[in-house]
Amino acid sequence: MASRTLAKAIQELPHRSRLAWRTIEVSEAGKVGQAEKALDLFEAMPVKNQVAWNAALAALVDAGRTDWAFSFFREMPRRNATSYTTMIGGLSRAGAAARARRLFDEIPVDQHNVFTWTAMVSCHVRNGEPDRALELFVALYGELFARKMLPNAHTLSSLLKACIGLQSLTMAVQLHAVIIKLLDEGSRVCFVWNALIDTHAKLGSLADAEKVFHGMQYTDICSWNIMMDAYSRHRLVDRALDLFRMMRKKDAFSWNIIIYCLSENCRGEVALRLFIDLVRLDGRCGGNATLNASIYTTALHICSVLALLELGRQVHARTVKEGLCHSNVFVCNSLISMYSSCGAAFDLEQVFEEMMVRDVISWNTVIQGLGQNGLGRQALTVAERALEQKMYNGNTFIAILTSCSHAGLVTEGLGYFDAMTEKHGVEWTLDHYISAIDLLGRAGRLEEAYDLLRNMPFRPNAVAWRSLLHSCLAHNNSLLGSVAAQELRELQPDGGANYDRLVQGCGDSGKAGEVPFENEKSAAHVPGCSWVT
Repeated sequence: MASRTLAKAIQELPHRSRLAWRTIEVSEAGKVGQAEKALDLFEAMPVKNQVAWNAALAALVDAGRTDWAFSFFREMPRRNATSYTTMIGGLSRAGAAARARRLFDEIPVDQHNVFTWTAMVSCHVRNGEPDRALELFVALYGELFARKMLPNAHTLSSLLKACIGLQSLTMAVQLHAVIIKLLDEGSRVCFVWNALIDTHAKLGSLADAEKVFHGMQYTDICSWNIMMDAYSRHRLVDRALDLFRMMRKKDAFSWNIIIYCLSENCRGEVALRLFIDLVRLDGRCGGNATLNASIYTTALHICSVLALLELGRQVHARTVKEGLCHSNVFVCNSLISMYSSCGAAFDLEQVFEEMMVRDVISWNTVIQGLGQNGLGRQALTVAERALEQKMYNGNTFIAILTSCSHAGLVTEGLGYFDAMTEKHGVEWTLDHYISAIDLLGRAGRLEEAYDLLRNMPFRPNAVAWRSLLHSCLAHNNSLLGSVAAQELRELQPDGGANYDRLVQGCGDSGKAGEVPFENEKSAAHVPGCSWVT
């Protein structure tokens, strides 16, 4: 009844208003992915102007029907700059940058405007072609400038991303000058200045990033977040923390940036205290700060590094409450890693089995976790499931070999190593060989480990020789240990005295394994304790 009333009301509108209303209906159908409905509405229109044709094209593009949209584009009786811009945008999202560029090059000169220009520049950047984006800008800037066609904020923002992609600070500085020339520094459109802060920070010019930030007359929450992230990148933790505390409003990104910054700079306890503060606020912090998957993932990573099992369990309980525990693959992978680091093998298996969606990282993490906790056979059972379901990559076999090494499953491990390339199509890498050398060495098969190291198709690095040296120390083989120490001395001269001291320990079985490398972190750590209230 309501739809008939609406249809009657539309029919009673003046002709031009009816046309506008139908055009809006076409656009709305496309935005919700109803391409067929959009075309049906379009075909039913008795009169179709250029706006209607462009709306139908946009509907197909919005619905993700790029090939259909391109065919429709070719059938259009007339095309204008909007038509080309829409089609280039659709091809860009579909990853068809070459087709988009051919389309751009066929646009008549008189139909070029800043939107077609920006669409093509953005297409190149989006599809990993930052060099072509900058080349296009340089090639057309003079011609379009002569026609009083200037780049807008979106054009310049895309070009700054291209500078980051090319790691070109020189080009970024030149664009900075163009931005100052063309845009009002007092503009309330912050995103260009935010992009400029981000570009300078990522290209190593923190002083310029600060200058832009402090010179902005208008800032938004993104400005503060980007500047805080810039300090984080440059490991200026205290400055990042000061900026965080100065922010009147904070969103989820604000909290995530500072928590991650503290975590990456060995201040995990401070990061967890902030996480607990956020939990207590429960979103009541004067902004849009809510606990999201990214924040939980960072908190779980800290619990993993510090072996905080009890706090990790409480974070797990929060993820269950938020509905992330089974559905979010990143949170689940972090939970598996946390339980693995804390030695809770039963819990990591339970999380894995309850996951609704698993990726390759999920399988690799649970295999590695079970193996490192002495459950080699269980790790191989999970590995067989992963191989059967084609959920594996090169890291899967490193996890398998590591699990076999910890459990002394030499025959099984070598079987997987041999089957990698021929049966599973995974090429051997240096890391795979090092894992196999460790597998043989831990089992006391030192000559075989040494032969594999010498004959592998990669030049041995310090990690490979160190793995052999550790095995020699464990099994009191001073002859091979001396060879490994000599190679390590050549690769890392600064550690020469330390290697000699280790080899001397080979003659004393009670002390051989007790001499640590210099500057090497101890594997033992005392778990901390904290409570989420």
